Amino acid sequence: MTATMTPQFDQLGALGWQDRALDGLNCVLRCVESVLHFRGLDPLAVARALNGPLDPVGRDLAKDFDGCRVDYRTEFDDGSRNVPFLLERLGAGEPVMVLPDRFHLPGDVYEGRFHFHDHAVLAVDWSSRDGVMTVLDTDADPADGFRRNWTLTPALRALFTWVGTVTVTDAPDHRDPDEYFAERLHRDTALLSVGADALGGLLDELTETGLSAVTARALHVLVLGDIQPQLFIYANALAVAPAPGEPLALPPELAAVRKAALDARVHAKRLGIALIAAHEKPDPFAVYPRVLELGRPLRTALDRLREALVAAGGREGPADPGASARLRARFAQIESTCFPVREEAAP
Repeated sequence: MTATMTPQFDQLGALGWQDRALDGLNCVLRCVESVLHFRGLDPLAVARALNGPLDPVGRDLAKDFDGCRVDYRTEFDDGSRNVPFLLERLGAGEPVMVLPDRFHLPGDVYEGRFHFHDHAVLAVDWSSRDGVMTVLDTDADPADGFRRNWTLTPALRALFTWVGTVTVTDAPDHRDPDEYFAERLHRDTALLSVGADALGGLLDELTETGLSAVTARALHVLVLGDIQPQLFIYANALAVAPAPGEPLALPPELAAVRKAALDARVHAKRLGIALIAAHEKPDPFAVYPRVLELGRPLRTALDRLREALVAAGGREGPADPGASARLRARFAQIESTCFPVREEAAP
């Protein structure tokens, strides 16, 4: 593969990405978005391929999409087992997403300390002659095209514990917004209503018990990496942002839903970014209670989105008494998968 034949992180052509890569999408979705653009999808088709049920409880933003699929391979005990697959795919011209084990990532703040998996990069090229892999990384220098070069040493091979490939599963969706919205309105109104209540209960629980180092990080993954993108993608699947000076061509009720979804995602983003900033404070546990207060405007914004969906004709559906337990189980899975707290000495 050559540089002109590989995916890129295109900040100007991306969904969101105004002030930071996590503006709108998470790092996993930036990788998937890049592959979808590489496969020829335009912004609206990308948004609709990334969309799915508006379900804060049950939807996994790492894999549950309407128009594409991510197939993962995990080798948490020894990431080097994934390397042959990775190099074979790159050699065939297929980009591969990597969620590196940060314990083995040179220069990382968690190198030699924790086996955290809370970041994703996209491997796009491999030079067998030089033993160098090129990855796209939202944290890399924009002047370098968000690219990093990893020399595949024996030690580095261990970080490839979690990799995945992206497949487009449906034709690009360019249906009229009214038709697109009507097809999903009742389902998404019911799911959002249940999910908003369950999220409110989880925030109440965490406020009462207080945040630990792990639960604070799991919460930023949930709100910034799951809740925010769901809302942002949903809004853009109705209509991508028009060019400056052009009107938004949506009926009033759809425009109101779109605006409410975007408003709610701003509050999810603020809570997530504030949590990340708090992690780095000298005494984060003194800051977390104030940060959790940002959950209140998020809950209010989700209620307003629910109201907009109902005003557009959506039905909320029956109560779901098991939703809170399912969300808490998802939250526990984020804790155990992304942030296992086994600390080790560097080899």
